Amino acid sequence: MSRTTRAARVVLLALILAPAWTHGQVEVPARPEPQPYRKGAQEPLDFRGPGREEPEPDVSEVVLGWFGPGDPNHPEFGTLWRGALVALEQENAAGGYRGRSPAPGETASEGKPFRLEPAWSENPWQAGIADLVRLVYDRRAWAVIGGVDGTSTHLAVQVALKSHFLLLSPGSSDVSADRANVPWLFSLPPSDEAVAPVIVDALAREAAGGGFVIAASTDHAAHAALVAFRHELGRRRLVPAALVEIAAAGPDSDAVAAHLMEQRPRAVLVLAPAGQAGRLVATLRAAGFAGTILGGATAAGTAFRLAAGRAAEGVLAPRSVEPGARWDPFAAAYEKKWGTAPDEPAANGYDAVKLIVAAVRSAGLNRARIRDAVRALAPWSGAGGPVRWDALGRNQRSVGLGRWTASNLEPHVQATVGP
Repeated sequence: MSRTTRAARVVLLALILAPAWTHGQVEVPARPEPQPYRKGAQEPLDFRGPGREEPEPDVSEVVLGWFGPGDPNHPEFGTLWRGALVALEQENAAGGYRGRSPAPGETASEGKPFRLEPAWSENPWQAGIADLVRLVYDRRAWAVIGGVDGTSTHLAVQVALKSHFLLLSPGSSDVSADRANVPWLFSLPPSDEAVAPVIVDALAREAAGGGFVIAASTDHAAHAALVAFRHELGRRRLVPAALVEIAAAGPDSDAVAAHLMEQRPRAVLVLAPAGQAGRLVATLRAAGFAGTILGGATAAGTAFRLAAGRAAEGVLAPRSVEPGARWDPFAAAYEKKWGTAPDEPAANGYDAVKLIVAAVRSAGLNRARIRDAVRALAPWSGAGGPVRWDALGRNQRSVGLGRWTASNLEPHVQATVGP
């Protein structure tokens, strides 16, 4: 190649690249990062299978399942059932299914009554889950309210996944059930992960200048709560002086309280079923512990207060009820029927029935469409506050700090320190 030809090519290349040199370097578009999997926590979980095309059958009553004890005096879950019964009576008085609410001075035009049918055993792993299967297949429950805690919800969601029915839990704070990615599950209470930061913040404040200890039951729900709390403690680099695990089925022991007090803590965190937590709190106080006691989600209900007795006074617990326009009518109806004020579980039981009835009236008697309607009705205003589902079906209600005072879980406001 001659020098003349080589020089001509250099000039030609310079002319081609001149615009890039004039305006800066050539920008190469960034390639989008590959997404190998679906981000389920960000997109609403949906059911894309069949069933919505099924015609509505002719029935004499609308059966709704209840995976929990149908006993208003049950020591753990009685107020959940009480709240549910108040809602059921109101909905049937308003005409039931396909009836008409009465105008002033009239009676309701009668539709098909709603029936709330329990399936339960104190051994939910065997007889209880078998009763639930019979309720779904033999009694044709259109939706199920349950479970009443994390353990029973874990069991029920396995049946819902295979049998395709809406499962609305009024009592589970266990977020691991949500992460099973079952589109049939919705849960009203805030998760343990939402509760933990509020309680751990109070724990750190109350134990400032000293140590704290944790007592945790070995049952499924308490263990799930402990996982969430340990994550939050680790995030804040807080370490308990002792962690004592209590057998779920074992007797309450004075030795547990004695071992906790040996650490000379300023605060104690108790994570256990309501009755077991209340009895341990009573034992701690009887043994002379004068520091602060805090509890998880189970410490927010009447079952805990009754088990603890006078020792419940001053215990700190999560508080998620946001009383709105529907609270006062609910509280008045509840007190008229049961002779006592409602607690948070009662409000969740009440709202669960109200929400499912609203979904049935909107969607008709079709399980898949009832599930769709529960998702679509949110944001929905309940007696306990707003219902706003996250992508996995967990209610995104805010959590505050409560303090047991004179048989009520009141909002706990920290005193401000002046300059």
